[in-house]
Amino acid sequence: MSSTALIRFSGLAAILAGLLRGIASVLPSTIPIIDLEILYFFTDVFILFGLMGLYAFQHEEIGVGGFIGFLIATVGIGSIIGPDGEISGLSMYVVGASIFAVGLNLFAIGTWKASKLPRWVPALWILSTIIGFIGYFAKGYSMLFVISGIIFSVSYGGAGVQMWSAVDNTRRSQNA
Repeated sequence: MSSTALIRFSGLAAILAGLLRGIASVLPSTIPIIDLEILYFFTDVFILFGLMGLYAFQHEEIGVGGFIGFLIATVGIGSIIGPDGEISGLSMYVVGASIFAVGLNLFAIGTWKASKLPRWVPALWILSTIIGFIGYFAKGYSMLFVISGIIFSVSYGGAGVQMWSAVDNTRRSQNA
């Protein structure tokens, strides 16, 4: 597969991840857990494929810190086992999501420096992790966790659209 096709495929994956994460953010709590598990599984798979493409898209410009963030975010998203998965009583969702958030923030800093995506994308990634942390752990602020999911949804999907568009723009300029 060519790097152009990989980036395009990953852009689509990021768009789908954003869409699914947005849906998951607003679903009522009465949804059966198996349906949520399936939704989160596909969301996480698309986040992972999108992350690979986001790194490939800007790998030359992202720097060592961005690369380390990419690695940490990949480990984090790979270690999430559904919304209620546990290993020895430890919630792997909380562990994986926390690792992913740390990695995403480092990756966002590298993305900011790379300047291949609009600045609002990495800014919203960082904002979503801060708001999500508060919404998940602070009693009475669970609505912030929903808002965090929507912010992540918009910014991750927006990054996917930017990757997709960049491939189209590159093709147009090569054919001109």
